[in-house]
Amino acid sequence: MNAIYSILLSLLLTGVATAGSVSLAVRAASENKTADKKKAEVTRAYWLNIRVTNLSGTKLDGATLKWTLFAANLRRGADSIVVEKSGDISITVDANGRYADLTTPKVSFVHTPMHSERKGRSSITVEETGHRYHGFHVQVVNGDAVLGDFWSNEGLRKQQLK
Repeated sequence: MNAIYSILLSLLLTGVATAGSVSLAVRAASENKTADKKKAEVTRAYWLNIRVTNLSGTKLDGATLKWTLFAANLRRGADSIVVEKSGDISITVDANGRYADLTTPKVSFVHTPMHSERKGRSSITVEETGHRYHGFHVQVVNGDAVLGDFWSNEGLRKQQLK
């Protein structure tokens, strides 16, 4: 019974998408990279742990996994989502439910949240700046065919497909 609960819990915590002949399970991971805790600037590295499962009866050879990490541009008045980093990884996955586990490179997101700073006897408000992590997109393609597609959230997908 515990095995069933652990499987259900892992499915809730990990995004899974199936499209075409490939199933994608994607989990974003991160770590704090801020060197000086006294500074307002925050640096956090993000990367993706991806499992590509080949559901077809033929070996997936020469396919490409395309990944993109998005950031919220915090510059006052910008209010936009930008591509922070993207890349391609060539993949080969055997047939009939075999899988390949992949990890993208770590990408640093640097931003300064809104805060106050003392200037003599008064304080001033410093606006937020930089890029803060917003989400990801992962896609498996073979030539022009999209075999698998996964977005971290529906709002990001709708915005990027405009």
